[in-house]
Amino acid sequence: MKHGSNPRRSRNSNGNNRAGRNRTNNPRTQVFDSNGPDVRIRGNAQQVYDKYVALARDAAAGSDHVLAESYLQHAEHYQRLINANEENKQQQQPQQRRANNKADDVDGNVQQPVVDGKDVSLADEIAVAEKRNRAAEKNARTPEPA
Repeated sequence: MKHGSNPRRSRNSNGNNRAGRNRTNNPRTQVFDSNGPDVRIRGNAQQVYDKYVALARDAAAGSDHVLAESYLQHAEHYQRLINANEENKQQQQPQQRRANNKADDVDGNVQQPVVDGKDVSLADEIAVAEKRNRAAEKNARTPEPA
């Protein structure tokens, strides 16, 4: 039998590989496997951050300031990931609120969106969008002075 002639086993990546099954879209539960300067840390972003900060404190207490700084740089990376996840979460919340404002209420009537305490009708939204489009077209047609 020739090498690679078995039709049941393919070399390409498909849904049956183990790495593909364990992927998650939730960044809070995403598991990181960090290889730091002297240690390997595994956990979610917050856990890895906390561990690097603790290691940095221990290294500074032991007067190894270079190693402490290295740990703090690793911790900063995971703090940036945590901050990015929080920003994404905050950006998704207004989108969910807008969807909830347009959802049906208990009686089956569609609620009017509320902006700055005022009810906004669909006609008002269309008028604002058309005005914005006209302004954008005008700016696109106007050449800049040389």
